[in-house]
Amino acid sequence: MPNGKNHNIINITVLVVLLSGVFALFKRYDVNLLAEYFNFQSILIFSIFYIFGTFFLSPDLDIQSAPYERWGPFKFLWWPYKVLFKHRGMSHHPVFGPLTIIINFSLIFVPLMFLTGFKFELVPIELIVSFMIGILTSIELHILADMVVSELN
Repeated sequence: MPNGKNHNIINITVLVVLLSGVFALFKRYDVNLLAEYFNFQSILIFSIFYIFGTFFLSPDLDIQSAPYERWGPFKFLWWPYKVLFKHRGMSHHPVFGPLTIIINFSLIFVPLMFLTGFKFELVPIELIVSFMIGILTSIELHILADMVVSELN
């Protein structure tokens, strides 16, 4: 299996390729459809949460991993996740893995955001979609890298 450092390299490389591809498409004057769906804010939100997902929301939160340690004094928030999931089990399933991470993350942070007075209804839906796609893509790449390497071994 790729180690944490290799997962980070894979994810960052894929992000650079994705952003380069989007930039190249924007440079073409005959591609107008993309401008409707991809704007600077959406791409920025996607990129920020893709990186956040890469470094903080890994399927390896179920073990004593670098992403788990990055939570510092707040890593106790992921303790239930560590207890519920065995490594490379449900946490590394292509559908249930990301779903369980997103649910756990939501159970932690949505109440905190409500307490701070955050107004979810004011956030445009395309930014919420960009947020989710960024996190989910980073998690799926981790799972895919593990699957590919385990097939090669």
